[in-house]
Amino acid sequence: MAREQRIGSILAVDCGTVLTKAILLDQVDGSYHFVARGAALTTAGSPWRDIALGIQHAVEQIEDITGRVLLDEAGRLIIPQRGSITGVDACVAVSSAALPLRVVLAGLVPELSLSTAQRAVSGTYARVEDVIVQDPRRRMSEEEQIRVVLQRKPDVLCVVGGTDGGATLPVLELVETMALACSMLPEGERPQIFFAGNTALRQKVVDVVGGQAPVQSVDNVLPAPTVENPVGLQKELDALYRQKQLAQLPGGEIFQRWLNVPLMPVSESFARHVQYLWYLDESPKGTLGIELGAANTLVTAVFGGEPAVTVGAGIGSVYGLDRILERKGAEVFLRWVPTPFKPEQVQSVLLYRALWPASIPQDAEELWLEQGIIREVIREALQAARPAWRPGKTQPYPNLTPLFDPILVGGGALAAAPRPGQVALMVLDAVEPIGISTILLDVHGLAPVLGAVATLKPLAAVEVVDNGGLVNLATVIAPVGPARKGEVILRMRVHYEKGGSLDVEVTSGSLEVLPLPAGEEAVLEIRPRGRIDVGLGPGRGGKRRVRGGLVGLIVDARGRPLQLPADPYTRMAQVQQWLWDMGG
Repeated sequence: MAREQRIGSILAVDCGTVLTKAILLDQVDGSYHFVARGAALTTAGSPWRDIALGIQHAVEQIEDITGRVLLDEAGRLIIPQRGSITGVDACVAVSSAALPLRVVLAGLVPELSLSTAQRAVSGTYARVEDVIVQDPRRRMSEEEQIRVVLQRKPDVLCVVGGTDGGATLPVLELVETMALACSMLPEGERPQIFFAGNTALRQKVVDVVGGQAPVQSVDNVLPAPTVENPVGLQKELDALYRQKQLAQLPGGEIFQRWLNVPLMPVSESFARHVQYLWYLDESPKGTLGIELGAANTLVTAVFGGEPAVTVGAGIGSVYGLDRILERKGAEVFLRWVPTPFKPEQVQSVLLYRALWPASIPQDAEELWLEQGIIREVIREALQAARPAWRPGKTQPYPNLTPLFDPILVGGGALAAAPRPGQVALMVLDAVEPIGISTILLDVHGLAPVLGAVATLKPLAAVEVVDNGGLVNLATVIAPVGPARKGEVILRMRVHYEKGGSLDVEVTSGSLEVLPLPAGEEAVLEIRPRGRIDVGLGPGRGGKRRVRGGLVGLIVDARGRPLQLPADPYTRMAQVQQWLWDMGG
């Protein structure tokens, strides 16, 4: 405990796919605050192949901003702090710069164990490259199964199938085919086999593989027909990612000597922070965190204190967009653009972004396209995450977004938006929250590192948030229920803490912003009509204390699920009107 008390200043490093961020936290008047941030291009790839260079460049920016000396003449971090302006007491780091594990799944029935295995993979930095099915109704030939393994050359071959005490022969036949496929690969390219099926077959699986590839048994992902257990497989994939990808980052062996705790995946650190936000209120609602990276989109939903983590590995604001484009076409992005934009131009813009990931939009049309891309990437990530959510009985609308408060959003593409109203509108369009929610914006990139900071100094992570590390973007009231467009669906009175009140009639289909400056509070008195629900139950009103934000108090009565006009020109006009409504 005495050692922990001596930790005053902390350097937190976030090594992303495109940018490396260095964040300085320090005690000011006895309390931890965010002090400064530096950012530089990540140098894990060619031509540098040394991640420490990008970290040094980011730290040098902090030195320029603060006047502190953090690196010695050899470029090494000075630890512990010497005097008031030299070095830091501790250093922690997170990373998403390593490539995700490439996984091939093999199993019996897509709707059962294979589906659960896919959810296990989605919670880690791993990407399913292909699926091998042994189902007699859709069975792939042995030759086809072997071809998949030889062509994909996965890092991991995950075999599932059979509940505990269930199928045996089909599972062993599948294992035998996978072992044969592995034997055809050069020894250095053979995948790690994880067997997550019928536990009674564990020893037989080892015998069948017979040393053709490394094999490890983990908990059955589907021990009973109605019982899912993805945790065991998820943990092993996470451990392999740390060992095979994260620990092998070029230049990382030198940088990791600075660290007081082991290098942590961003997903783990971010999930811990979102879980902390839930524990602040322990609300029956959930807490949602979205971290939009260049190559990965993290979604953490916390219900009842339990986090459900989804890593959209390989799809972010820059990379992986071609997969969405291939499946859904350019119109899925363009439907959010308020000006004419040719679909054939979209692919060239995406290619340019992939070649120059740190570039910014050059004109308004490109900015609208970028923000349309952000909406769709988040929507895609949420769709992938939903099957793992267990919101409980307090969530009344199974086909809509569960009740969340707060909703934390972060990532460079969001934090760098020209106006806060644009960020708020992107979040509303992508998440489609219901009821009353607070949207928090991580403008400084703190959320990905605070979970790692908490493992070293929990008080620092707590106080940085309390001292304004996260920005309140807006409070949102999003009523749901049957109503005709233009019909008055609720009445509100806003009682401002500093005096005065505002009476508002809300009509179905409207989107408006009410004044409530950042830092100020007000009491909302809400009276819904008919079966309209603002998160208190159909037709039920009440009072709620809310806090202002950068945008203010947003009333989003556009309905759920959100419907866009089919006609392109009507749709563009509607999207433009929403932007005007939000001050975007």
